[in-house]
Amino acid sequence: MGQGTALRNLLAAGPVLAPGAYDALSAKLLERAGFSALYRGGYSVAASRYGLPDIGLVGREEMAEHARTIVDAVRVPVLADADDGYGGPAGAARTVQRFEQAGVAAIQIEDQLAPKRCGHLDGKRLISADEMLEKLAAALAVRRDALIIARTDAVAVEGLDAAIERANRYAAAGADLIFVDAPRTVPELERIGREVDGVLMVCMAENELTPLLPFDELIGMGYRVVIHPSAALFTAAAAVAHLADVLAREKTTLRIAHEMFAFKELNALLELDAWQRLDRPVG
Repeated sequence: MGQGTALRNLLAAGPVLAPGAYDALSAKLLERAGFSALYRGGYSVAASRYGLPDIGLVGREEMAEHARTIVDAVRVPVLADADDGYGGPAGAARTVQRFEQAGVAAIQIEDQLAPKRCGHLDGKRLISADEMLEKLAAALAVRRDALIIARTDAVAVEGLDAAIERANRYAAAGADLIFVDAPRTVPELERIGREVDGVLMVCMAENELTPLLPFDELIGMGYRVVIHPSAALFTAAAAVAHLADVLAREKTTLRIAHEMFAFKELNALLELDAWQRLDRPVG
């Protein structure tokens, strides 16, 4: 069974909560906690792997290869951000092919004009809805199993009415999941839930533009997939900053060693024993 089919089965069974994994280790930790799907965001790749802001500086091949490292580390479906599809319709089609080769379950394409920006940054520009529909048609024509997520960033650029209109046009064109990014108020979230057709995805990015709401409340509004794309990354960054501060001041980690993952526990997560058994002589 393909990962896209696995994700479709999950959605048929009920709403999905998908935290963001920024690398293979965070993906394994989230899977161990029992999450049935994971999200891999573009912001997390730019920040964690390259130390760059999410303003279109990382390309298709880098994003696809990074997604593969996460897919290979876990058994659950991975939804992957593919920015603006990296070009026009032909570029979007090639992106779908490369991301499917990486094994992702869903591929997210947004209607921003390159160079794209993180959905919670100012200065975004959009392609026309018609241009986005051409990209979606190309993506849907070549996909084999993966779901196609259509994201609109129109709320900040053209307003909520335009964003809802775009979202409905993308849903009518056949996008499997619809993502209206960066609404700023609870009433805006509620209105999107009421007025947008299709299977809705919503982003809960901590300390950013969209109000942070409980999962059950969002499901009650009509959303079917809730992502927390940056929570693991933000938590890890805070933990490393804390370590750096303590070690720089105290010249030792004695006071905080108990807060760290134990060496044996991490080796167990990495399945060290199973890998070592493969190297043992036979007989």
